[in-house]
Amino acid sequence: MTKWASLPPGLLLAVLFQPMGALAETPCPVLEATHVQVGKQRFRVEVAADEVARERGLSGRASLPADAGMWFVMPTPGLHGFWMKDMRFPIDLVWIGPDLRVLGMKRLTPCERGDWPHLCPSHAPPAPATYVLEVGAGRFTGQPGDRVDWLCAPRR
Repeated sequence: MTKWASLPPGLLLAVLFQPMGALAETPCPVLEATHVQVGKQRFRVEVAADEVARERGLSGRASLPADAGMWFVMPTPGLHGFWMKDMRFPIDLVWIGPDLRVLGMKRLTPCERGDWPHLCPSHAPPAPATYVLEVGAGRFTGQPGDRVDWLCAPRR
C-alpha cells in the first residue's frame, strides 16, 4: 500500500486543490510548463530552469500567445542580464526576487539583426533577482512589490 493510499480521502483532496501559491515551496518533479499569477493576471509559462533553456529563452519565435510567457529560474539570486538577440517581438521583462515579489519590469524591443552584440544592450534588474518572467509587450500590468504565485515551484 502506498503512503498516499493510507491518507484520509478528504485530506488528500484538500492538498490537491490548494489555491495557487499554497504549494509554492513544493518542487514539481518534472516541470515544463505551469501557470503563474500576479494579482488577477494569470499566464501559462514555459519553465527555463537549465542553462540551455535560459540562454535560448523566447528567441527565434515569431510570436507569443496573449496569456503565455516564459519563467526563468536562476541558479542563484543576482543581477542577471537579459538581451533581445534573435527576438522577433517586444516583451515585458519582469524581475522577481527570492521572496516572489516583483522587483521591477521593463518593456524591451528586439535588436536590429546587425546591431548585436555590441549595440544590443543587456538589461539587468534593479536588485538581485531569482526569477524572471517574460510576456508579450503590454501584457503585464503588475507593479513592484506585487506577489507572484504559481501552481507549484519549478526546481532550481
